[in-house]
Amino acid sequence: MDLTGKVALITGGSSGIGAATAKLFASHGANVAIIGRHEARLLAVGMACEAAKGNQMLVLKFDLTVEGNCEEAIRQTVQTFKKIDILVNCAGKAGMSSLFDNSTEIFDELMALNLRVPYKMTQLCAPHLKDTKGNIVNVFGAPLRVRPGFLPFAMIRDALERFTKAGAVELAAEGIRMNAVRLGITRTNFLTNLNVDDEHMDIAYDRLADLVPNNVFGT
Repeated sequence: MDLTGKVALITGGSSGIGAATAKLFASHGANVAIIGRHEARLLAVGMACEAAKGNQMLVLKFDLTVEGNCEEAIRQTVQTFKKIDILVNCAGKAGMSSLFDNSTEIFDELMALNLRVPYKMTQLCAPHLKDTKGNIVNVFGAPLRVRPGFLPFAMIRDALERFTKAGAVELAAEGIRMNAVRLGITRTNFLTNLNVDDEHMDIAYDRLADLVPNNVFGT
């Protein structure tokens, strides 16, 4: 795979799948812009990407749920690289919530980051991707057994699948491809964000492994 001269914009690029994607693209010659909320992690990923091929990196510390930040991230990317060839919508988080909660705070928080941000980023990047006949990749988890406490998260995964299928039809007329990567269980900082401490991390992953046919998850 040769991505020399391509410009990739990756949300959620400070850790996990987003960071791994950034490093992979950089190793194949792409200029990469990564967006995240954790500056130290972003800088570490940026240094690793630059070391891969010596290409220019752009580190963008933004909370994309804040109004105007999606626009500013794209503006800075185009200002730096003059174009966008690839958008990877990878930013996301999990949270526990159910119909028995007393508010919709967690529901709203998850919807804002996991669903509204990829929609908004795609909408804003579309004119640039039309010029380059570019690509969009939406990254999200594969469907698991339905469990109490994860209702909004389950809804979002299915909504992202429908967004990808419907969006691909709209964008195809402009020469833009949209696809999704639905990941199996992968060991990232996912459980840390759910406040699972180190002492119980292996136990939690062992239980998650029971949901996988061969009891093995990705890294």
